[in-house]
Amino acid sequence: MVKPPALKIGGKVGIFLPSSPVKEEYRSRGNSEIRDMGFIPIEVDSILSGSGYIGKQPGEIISDIDRLLRDPSVDAIIAARGGYGSNLILDDLRLDRLIKPKLIIGSSDVSYLLWKIMSQMNMPVFYGPMAYSTIADKRYDRENFIKILTGDYDEIKIPGSVIRGGKADNVVTGGCLSNLVSLCGTSHFPEVKNRIVLLEDTGERPYRLDRMMWQLYQAGFFSEIKGLLLGEFPGCFRDDKEKIDFYSRIGKYFNAYDYPVISGLPFGHSSFTKTLPLGINLNINTSEYEGVIIREKGVAV
Repeated sequence: MVKPPALKIGGKVGIFLPSSPVKEEYRSRGNSEIRDMGFIPIEVDSILSGSGYIGKQPGEIISDIDRLLRDPSVDAIIAARGGYGSNLILDDLRLDRLIKPKLIIGSSDVSYLLWKIMSQMNMPVFYGPMAYSTIADKRYDRENFIKILTGDYDEIKIPGSVIRGGKADNVVTGGCLSNLVSLCGTSHFPEVKNRIVLLEDTGERPYRLDRMMWQLYQAGFFSEIKGLLLGEFPGCFRDDKEKIDFYSRIGKYFNAYDYPVISGLPFGHSSFTKTLPLGINLNINTSEYEGVIIREKGVAV
């Protein structure tokens, strides 16, 4: 993959609105936090536009992305928030205006956009906090975020709970589970064959999570991947018993395969989310470390 240049302190970060509307209070806090990290926030026009569940119309979102991609002064692009709407631009978005590779950061509903960029541009993307939600609320690991985007690390260890041990050293992809399932049967379903895949979500009751995992199983998903990473699934379980019951049930979908399965990883929807480069090789060896190890950089340094 062609890696974007590492983000430097003082770099300009373009903020766009691909999903649901944002409020001024989150905008102010998010911009303040970005400046405090040492970066310069650059907003697209009408960042507070929209009503209901759509922040901007698809054509406006595509125009904003195009402008940020073509602006040589913008070093990174980060989504304002998730919600709903990124899927509406998949058919018409053309990613042929990139002057230079750039860091593109988002999660949740922005999974749709990240998968398209990673596929069409052959470029790593970053599954991480967003400007006017997670960052504004300081529900993210700032040190981890800066290290990942600047490439200032030799390795980063992120602990999890081992459901099944094993080894894997493969390209990592994935994101929001409900987004991924919604692409089944479409031309936009991301490449997962021979990859380690992250699945995470929020606010979905156990039976809905089970139904989505069942759908992936029926589609042959679990037979193609080489490792499974599961998020924290906040707001999905009433108590530990529900969680334990859920994990015991979903094992039937992947128990026939011998790749490692790790749960409880703080990616995407998390109380303290970390940033994961997608499109780089991720290391798993549960006999040595119960979690994942990021050694390859998603940026060129």
